[in-house]
Amino acid sequence: MRTAEHDSGIFASRSATGEEAGETAGEEGKGAASALAPLSAPILVTTILDEFSAISDYRVLQDSLPRRLASLLRSRYVLLYKRIGETLQFVSGTFDDRPGWSTSLLAVAQINPIDLNSERPEARAWRLRCVATAPADKNEPQLVAVPLIYRQRATGVLVAIRGGHEGQPAAGGQSAGSPDGAIGSRLPAYWSEEEIHVLEAVAGVSAMLLENTLLLERDRERIHELSLLNSIGSQINSAVHDLERLCTIIMQRSREIAPLDLCDVLLSPPMGRQAPWISPALSEALFRYAREQGGHPTPLLIERPGSPRTADYLSHLPGGLNTFIALPLISGGDPGRRGRLCGPEEREPRVLGLLVGGTYRPWKVRHVELMMLQVLASQASAALENIHLMTEVIEARNEARKLLRQVLDDQRLKELILESIPSGLMTIDLSGQITTFNRAASLILGYHPYEALGQPVHKILPLKNPQVLREVLQSGLGHRSPATYHETLITHDRQGQDLVLDMTWQPLCNDRGRQIGTLLTFSDVTSMHRLQEEKRRLDELASLGKMAASVAHEVRNPLASIKITMQMLMDDLEKLVQREAAEGSQGGDRGGQAQPRLEEHRGAQESIAVVLKEVERLDNIVRELLLFAKPRQLHRVPCDLITLNEHVLQTLQPCLNEAGIVVHRVYQRDLLEQPQRRLAVVLADMEQMEQVLFNLYTNAIQAMPEGGILTVSAQIVLRPRSGAGASYVLPRVRVAESESSYLVSEEQQWLELSISDTGIGIPPEQLDLIFQPFFTTKAHGIGLGLAITQRLIESHQGHISVESRLGYGATFTIRLPLAPADNGAEIENEGESRTTESTSGRPQTS
Repeated sequence: MRTAEHDSGIFASRSATGEEAGETAGEEGKGAASALAPLSAPILVTTILDEFSAISDYRVLQDSLPRRLASLLRSRYVLLYKRIGETLQFVSGTFDDRPGWSTSLLAVAQINPIDLNSERPEARAWRLRCVATAPADKNEPQLVAVPLIYRQRATGVLVAIRGGHEGQPAAGGQSAGSPDGAIGSRLPAYWSEEEIHVLEAVAGVSAMLLENTLLLERDRERIHELSLLNSIGSQINSAVHDLERLCTIIMQRSREIAPLDLCDVLLSPPMGRQAPWISPALSEALFRYAREQGGHPTPLLIERPGSPRTADYLSHLPGGLNTFIALPLISGGDPGRRGRLCGPEEREPRVLGLLVGGTYRPWKVRHVELMMLQVLASQASAALENIHLMTEVIEARNEARKLLRQVLDDQRLKELILESIPSGLMTIDLSGQITTFNRAASLILGYHPYEALGQPVHKILPLKNPQVLREVLQSGLGHRSPATYHETLITHDRQGQDLVLDMTWQPLCNDRGRQIGTLLTFSDVTSMHRLQEEKRRLDELASLGKMAASVAHEVRNPLASIKITMQMLMDDLEKLVQREAAEGSQGGDRGGQAQPRLEEHRGAQESIAVVLKEVERLDNIVRELLLFAKPRQLHRVPCDLITLNEHVLQTLQPCLNEAGIVVHRVYQRDLLEQPQRRLAVVLADMEQMEQVLFNLYTNAIQAMPEGGILTVSAQIVLRPRSGAGASYVLPRVRVAESESSYLVSEEQQWLELSISDTGIGIPPEQLDLIFQPFFTTKAHGIGLGLAITQRLIESHQGHISVESRLGYGATFTIRLPLAPADNGAEIENEGESRTTESTSGRPQTS
């Protein structure tokens, strides 16, 4: 806030000015001011943008903006303050539309810097980031200070002042109601609340114009500097093989950057180059100064009359020079870049030369000029260092060729030895890093030797017991005899395929008996392990099958007797109920006695119905046990799995509708259109395949008790004939795209059918258990549905897998080998006997 004395003085002078204008005109002035059109923010903003957007010079915009704002805002004074450091400094302003800094303007503007922590309105507006007015204790302010804020950053303050009585002419005689104004409008005496809001909008667009213009001006300067530096770099790089041309380019470019009258390049031996206007004593002093700077050289700038520190240099300079500058040219000191080509003394930063220049007239060095000269010196240093290293590089190249030839011969010999070993072999150093990785190890684990070498062993081969490696190392490093360890490791290769390795660890010693690492050899026994696991699983299933068959046979006969007896009892009760009903219809005492017996018999009928229902459920369980224990013999015929799938979906459609489940079909186009429809043919037992699909869809329906989406997708996939590696999926075709035929080798074709639901999902800990017999999480059933499904799929040489995320549903995928083309032709017309309908019409393709 302004001080009380300052504010009162300003406003008192304005009052005096108003009185001199004539007291009798007061009432008329008020009437004229009230007749002025109100300030319009949209019109003012549009006018300012139209008039000033094309100005690209920051100083021109800064000087012309206050004068135009005074006219538009009906203000006598418009002042601009810019933040510089911790102060606000006056940069431009206007008074009564008079050009330049008049006496009246300087009487109001604060020429001295304003402290940001003071109580002046300008400082308060800056600190609070809001409007500050004066007088602060009145509702009719004459001074309004608005912060200039652009992109949430305050850059200055705009001050608008209205002085004197209403009735004085406005600045420029223009009205802000229209951009052009109207001659004869009058200047209001104070700012209304609505006008202050308009002033805030004007300040915002002014801040935007000022900042954008300043940024544009800075960008132009940077573009010029970058263009100059780019051309300098290109020229220097092109002259790296010609020392004299390089020095000429450096001197020429130095004169373009700075107004130098004299410029030259001094080079140290062995390249040695001197300038005629630099004495030997001065040259020695300059090189001594450069060596003292080390790896972080600082330019030496000398200006007359100089100082005691620079007196020695001034005494050797030509008498007419007023300003002198020297920039050391230092070689890079990175030992990693120099490598083995140089000794320890050569790896330290070394002075290659000096870039010197001088002017006969006083020269105030700008920061930009100094920075660009330093960049030029840096590029010149790199070029000189390249010239200096050229000879060393040529000599080192011949030596490197000899070493490389020797290394390649040794490496080739090792590779021939390692490639001839049928077992996987790795050597591991004392820090646990892989140093050797032979071809057999690459084939088994799936890693290229270049990927494995230098990596920790646990990253390439996850160890079940890392302690083994430490024990092998300790046994070899100790005085006891080296130990050899054998173990069987169950792990996975790079593609995630399970591996079972028979491994042998033993210490690796040099010719002096000192351990230098560990030798690991291993063989892939995955097939043998899988055969053992499969035999164990089949033995378990056989035992379970025998038990299930025994239980089923023992239970099925009593169940049949119970079922027949209950049905006979139900028939007898039905006849009795009919007789009692006939007697009750005759009336009389006998009819009255029949009614209670009738109700009693009907209750018995309901109980018998419950017994029959449970007997039927037990019979289904027994049937599942028998199916699991002794699957019936396969009757494999060519089967269109897509048609069979649609038949099962149509059968379950009432259940799907009742559960509120919508079916989405995503079929490969080739599986839906004739004659390519035969691509979906598999050799299968249709009843068993129908049982498989029924089990999977029933599980999906039960997993979505609140309804959801059931997605069925089918596609042809390619699988390598060996069965190893990833599966390759044929591209899917959208309906709108052109038809394509994907014909591949039939021996590698598989039909993949996926069933996805949006149900509750399967917990991760249960994913490995769901295909085991008698595992279930449901209140009903004995957990044989998925076990039977897996057995039926595997009996068709197929595969079933599941993916699930708890809370996001599950996806069951079955994969069956396609039938040969001649078998598929037998049922080309079979698809016409079954319909493929979805809940929304024809199956979708994607």
